[in-house]
Amino acid sequence: MIQKMADYLGVSPKAVIIGIVGFIIAAIIVYIKISIDEKKGVNSQEKEDIRKIISNLIPDGQQYTAVYAHSKEVYGGARMKREVYHYYAVGFRPDQTDHMWIVPIGVEGGKIVYTQPVKASAENLTHVSGNEYMLAMNFPDKKAKYIISVDGSNTKMGKECQVNIQQQEEAKAFYSFAKAFQENVNAALGVDQKGRKPKK
Repeated sequence: MIQKMADYLGVSPKAVIIGIVGFIIAAIIVYIKISIDEKKGVNSQEKEDIRKIISNLIPDGQQYTAVYAHSKEVYGGARMKREVYHYYAVGFRPDQTDHMWIVPIGVEGGKIVYTQPVKASAENLTHVSGNEYMLAMNFPDKKAKYIISVDGSNTKMGKECQVNIQQQEEAKAFYSFAKAFQENVNAALGVDQKGRKPKK
């Protein structure tokens, strides 16, 4: 089998073996790193920072569940693509599904920095699209859109994810909340998930 792979690739059997061994070692290293980061994320400083942002920046913040969220936008065509990552601290209450708070955040020098919180509700949205796993808040300014994805496990993977945060229970709670939030806001606005008024 090794010989067939070598012939197909146009290299020596020894090069194939070295490549396979190298791949296995790299996979093991990545697995170990992710496992370590997952353990770090259970009670990490980043998770505590998200909690503090929600507690301190929004009214009655202690009563809200705090989660880390993210999204990715891809620009360009087939030849050249540019990926832009966004990160958020999100506060929500399962018993109040008419609104949520979103705080854009960033990571500078290993520390989480933040801007002003935004209350997303029927008062300032045109509609809520997507689903509970990728919720999109659409504002009257078409350029203004927050896309919120919440994952239970977040480990440092470069620009894609710059924090170690484990939030399995919080993520499950968010998925239930997000579905109800989307339905309630769109119903209050009298639109569907695409922002269209129902036909009479």
